Amino acid sequence: MKKLILAAAVVFSSGLYAQTDFSAVLIKDLNVLSISVADDGLITPFEAGELWASMKGTEQRKYIDQEGFNMECDALRNHANEIYGSCTFNIPMNSFLKVGEVQVFKLKGSAAARLNRYFNDSAYVSIQGGRVYLNSYNTKREFYFGIHDSLIKR
Repeated sequence: MKKLILAAAVVFSSGLYAQTDFSAVLIKDLNVLSISVADDGLITPFEAGELWASMKGTEQRKYIDQEGFNMECDALRNHANEIYGSCTFNIPMNSFLKVGEVQVFKLKGSAAARLNRYFNDSAYVSIQGGRVYLNSYNTKREFYFGIHDSLIKR
């Protein structure tokens, strides 16, 4: 009976150990925000996997370098056929507008349309408890990437 209770406790507490490694630091003399998101690959949530899935295509490595927005994601499938991976972003800080406590990278019109072509229609991904988001509005020709200022290490 004790073994059964111990096994159940391990199964139900496994979510406590689930993690996505996340870092956001300013590099290149504090002029570029560099973000890294890496899933552990064993237990959900797979935040980098969600970012990868928001992009068009099925190749293992997806890459964007448009309009001062650089993003690279790699992904694999685990034993349960779930997508996990790692993503890196590099965005110049002068491209952000501070809105309250959030740094927002925003494009509209043709600049947004060029970037949106890399994402699924109306892609929206929120990670880190909603403190980081990516929003691609293809039909409105708008693109947003936001990160709560408290996540950025200076």
